Amino acid sequence: MDQKTVAAATFSTFVLLFFCIFQTITAEQHTWQEAFKALGIAWNSDGTLNRTIQIPMVSPTPYADFEPAPIARSQDIYLSPFSKAYVRLYIPVSPPKNRKLPLIIYLHGGDFVLFSASTVLFHNFCNDIASQFPAVVASVEFRLAPENRLPAAYDDALNADFDGWSTLISPGFSCWAAAPAAT
Repeated sequence: MDQKTVAAATFSTFVLLFFCIFQTITAEQHTWQEAFKALGIAWNSDGTLNRTIQIPMVSPTPYADFEPAPIARSQDIYLSPFSKAYVRLYIPVSPPKNRKLPLIIYLHGGDFVLFSASTVLFHNFCNDIASQFPAVVASVEFRLAPENRLPAAYDDALNADFDGWSTLISPGFSCWAAAPAAT
């Protein structure tokens, strides 16, 4: 390479580096208020939050006599009287005979900030999995950020995995899932 080519390449590299650094320095700084606005969360002056986006929710369907007939039954089971966390269990309406069903633990999407186990999208997804796989699906409802600081969502998910199942299989617990599918 001749000296002119090396000088041109070096100059081009420095110009590119200058523009990259200059762009970073002059880039707009975004605030947490803008992030909350994009997520549909309003920050009140007293420190509380309001969610401004209304997301469609679905109630559980514990019995098979709804119209239209559900493809899976579902029921909310609270993990503790002191927490809003619960597990929404989904069981196929017509489970296979003489076979145990696998258990699928499902944590809904939304990055621990948005949505719920009762959001239409996730409810329908769990219904489909329970009926088509077939399986018992446990969709965990956990506390959301920023109202609850992390690791609250992780704690709720772990409590659902460990404490919730000990409650469900403890002696004397009457489970709606043990009832005949015709109820």
